[in-house]
Amino acid sequence: MASPAKEYVFHGIPASPGIAIGTVLILKKNEFSVEQRKILPSEVEGEITLFRDALNKTRGQTQELQLKILRILSENDSKIFDAHLLILDDKPLMEEIEETVRKTLTNIDYVFSKTIQRYIVAISSIEDKYLRERAADIRDVSERLLKNLHGREDYFLDHLPGQRVIIAHDLTPSDTAGLDRENAQAFATESGSRTSHTAIMARSMQIPAVVGIQEDILTLINNGDLVIVDGHAGSVIVNPGQSTLALYAEKETREQKFYDEMLKESNLRPETLDGFRIQLAANIDKPEELANAKLNGAAGVGLFRTEYLLVNSRKVPSEEEQYSVYSKLASGMEGHAVIVRTFDVGGDKLSDAITQHHEANPFLGCRAIRFFREHKDIITAQIRAIIRASAHGKIKIMFPMITSPDEVDELNIIVQEVKEDLMKNKIPFDHKIEIGIMIEIPSAAIMADFLAPKVDFFSIGSNDLVQYTMAVDRTNEKVAYLYQPANPAILKLIKIVMIAARKHKIWVSVCGEMASDPRYTPLLVGLGIHELSMTPASIGPVRRLIRSLKMHDAHKLVESALLAGSSKEVMDLSAELISRMAPEIINITGTGD
Repeated sequence: MASPAKEYVFHGIPASPGIAIGTVLILKKNEFSVEQRKILPSEVEGEITLFRDALNKTRGQTQELQLKILRILSENDSKIFDAHLLILDDKPLMEEIEETVRKTLTNIDYVFSKTIQRYIVAISSIEDKYLRERAADIRDVSERLLKNLHGREDYFLDHLPGQRVIIAHDLTPSDTAGLDRENAQAFATESGSRTSHTAIMARSMQIPAVVGIQEDILTLINNGDLVIVDGHAGSVIVNPGQSTLALYAEKETREQKFYDEMLKESNLRPETLDGFRIQLAANIDKPEELANAKLNGAAGVGLFRTEYLLVNSRKVPSEEEQYSVYSKLASGMEGHAVIVRTFDVGGDKLSDAITQHHEANPFLGCRAIRFFREHKDIITAQIRAIIRASAHGKIKIMFPMITSPDEVDELNIIVQEVKEDLMKNKIPFDHKIEIGIMIEIPSAAIMADFLAPKVDFFSIGSNDLVQYTMAVDRTNEKVAYLYQPANPAILKLIKIVMIAARKHKIWVSVCGEMASDPRYTPLLVGLGIHELSMTPASIGPVRRLIRSLKMHDAHKLVESALLAGSSKEVMDLSAELISRMAPEIINITGTGD
């Protein structure tokens, strides 16, 4: 009797949340070598005709994929394929390839392959991480064109043989776009990052995904193996044992049932047992996500990330284009507030439209507001668009990456200048529009008492506050153990912010991942946070937990946490309270930090 297959656990980057248990389908690229051969002068035009036919076919396939994504997701997601079409429509490049064939009398598939490889190598050597990843777009479209040149059918995974978990070295945007949404349970790849187009699309399509697996998973896995993909933890378990399988099967079922219950509670007030109410809002990237936010009971948008307007764009959207988006948001929330954060680019969020400039330490460099001090025209146009949109609903402006009161003074001057110009031209807007800033740098938290009189609200960006306080790159898995939102140092900084806010009678939100995770909810409630803004799917569990807590108990938890010596000690205290008040939350989220 054969012994059971050994259980393997692989660790990668959590790219898209969720849990899936299913059968493996390994995606191996249908790679083939392109050999160089000499052709006769009489064969040249035939080669070029084949090439042009392949170009047209590839262009048609790309446009078909773009339309498919537009139908099932959004216009912004479909723009991922704009880069592919630009390559196919690059006339100088294509003329160079054809001319090389004529001069060298070499087969066109070889010439094309060598020319494109030169571009890929050049882009892959760029230090800028975002731009390096664009080499995947060139590789993707060139592989499809070569397949068409060789008369091979492209493999879009749009008809899977039943439900499957895809395991691959990499998935291109084309692969992801073409996934059979009914049967693709999840995917895991050896390459990739959270900023890759594939990861972005996985989150949009709500497919659990783990990327960047460092181990050689493809040598230790076979088609038909049973696998678990945990998109929350970033782990892939191959050939799970009976106990592991039972644990995850129960967790998957329990999680689905729990989230179904959460939707039924979407109209309930997020209020503690002793009457303290916390507003729950949604973090969104595009207006199309408003419906999901409202479905989950969001009382507004606590963070609209305007960076999405720059994705795959070579230019900054005009004031009118931005006004159209912000107006749609304002009217779409039907009286609830929408907080629009100005462009937060730099660090791990780069944009061709804003800057391609590489910095040795981008997280500590010319990021967000710092960049716009040198480009006042861009930030002024965005402020004008936001303020104009306030005529259509309850819009608020939020500025990221604030370090000192001087920066707020400069921004307030621009806001005032815009208001005066709008009044002069009799353009309607909300004259009482609220202005807020993000507290995500320790200096801003420490100087909160001086910042508070200059604004209407604070929004604590916990992701960056942890990163800058703990000196940990939150995109680097090697130092992930230091990323500790519950570290007493973080809690003490938040307390400083809350004291200043109460003194100056302004409200405070938390909009980082800390707000989405119920393990931190009792701590934030006990600190007196007024609003938590998170991914829409997280609203239900956080609301359920708030309704199970007493403010008195949350206060006592914070008092103990501020005296603790480690993040683990704080998390243990929080888990103990949650397990007493709402044990089902612990069962869903786990207890680890």
